[in-house]
Amino acid sequence: MPTSWASADGTAILAASLSTISGVVVSGDSRGKSLGFPTANLDLDDDTTISPGVYAAVVKWDEGTYQAVANFGYRPSFAGQGLVFELHLLDYEGNLYGKKLFVTLTWQLRDEIRFNDRKTLVEQIREDIRQARDWFTENEFHL
Repeated sequence: MPTSWASADGTAILAASLSTISGVVVSGDSRGKSLGFPTANLDLDDDTTISPGVYAAVVKWDEGTYQAVANFGYRPSFAGQGLVFELHLLDYEGNLYGKKLFVTLTWQLRDEIRFNDRKTLVEQIREDIRQARDWFTENEFHL
């Protein structure tokens, strides 16, 4: 993993100052896929101290590096039980089951919230993706 990336003003963003977690992709409930946003669900290697929420993230594994939107939380819109960490990789199509991923959370987009209907949830996911792309572009966050 790199030790730093460049931001728009040329300063280095140290990876050590960002939250980085890892885990193996396992099967989930396929809800993300059914909503039009396939996700990779991680079985985390260690306990994490990050707060539940939605984050812009960088995902690395032996086959590449991708920008992503990550959700860490209880999935209150689906009466979730237990914490779940899931990623929607931007501009990626493929099978990640069994792959070990290293995830660096770069910016918290929002807190985890409950949605009353599917339409509102899908609209918010689209907005989360737009905000993450904008953040990566505005900060010239190079992989």
